[in-house]
Amino acid sequence: MLDERLRAVADLVPIGSSAADIGTDHAYLAIELYRLNSGRRVIAADLNAGPCAAARHTIAEAGCDGLIEVRQGDGLTVLSPGEVDAICIAGMGGKLEADILEAGREIVQSLSFMVLQPQNGCDYLRGWLYKNGWKIEAEKLAKVDSRLYQIIKAVPGTCDMPSEAGLILGPVLLKERPPLFHEHLINNLNTLKKIFAGLQKGGSNTAGKIADIQHKINVLEEYL
Repeated sequence: MLDERLRAVADLVPIGSSAADIGTDHAYLAIELYRLNSGRRVIAADLNAGPCAAARHTIAEAGCDGLIEVRQGDGLTVLSPGEVDAICIAGMGGKLEADILEAGREIVQSLSFMVLQPQNGCDYLRGWLYKNGWKIEAEKLAKVDSRLYQIIKAVPGTCDMPSEAGLILGPVLLKERPPLFHEHLINNLNTLKKIFAGLQKGGSNTAGKIADIQHKINVLEEYL
């Protein structure tokens, strides 16, 4: 059974779309995507042999042996252009997810959409998307064991870069204000304040970073 985080990722993948789960680990998401629509192609991929072996075991236990293909490889190198409609990347840092997309530009350009769930660095990932011909169509918040996660669905298209608050909090989340939004806002403020406190102990060479974090805190406090 999926937790709320992976459930939110699966919910943003339309029934008719083929998909690759990049960084699949135990293939829970890949299995759910297949169960939602047994007619679609699902590929589960991971960099390392251990997770790929675990994925094959879980797939077999779920009765999906031979129905979901497991591939080992680095990022999007496991795919060919046009092979799937979408990729899902969940559970990695936002910077790492952006790096995977950057390295796999040929694949990315062939996709209809992407569903991304960064563990951190969400503003960096959103910035990468908007700078590289993608826009955010939908966003969700999911809570698992007292931790909030942001899930982003991006589609090809160009539009203005979101505001600084939109990059941090999510432009769609900022507009729609779902039930978990206030907690999401407070969590981001608390994280920034902890970073700010740590930087203050770092000496004069952190002055620029301190000013940047203080600015972000001021921006988010406007939404309290």
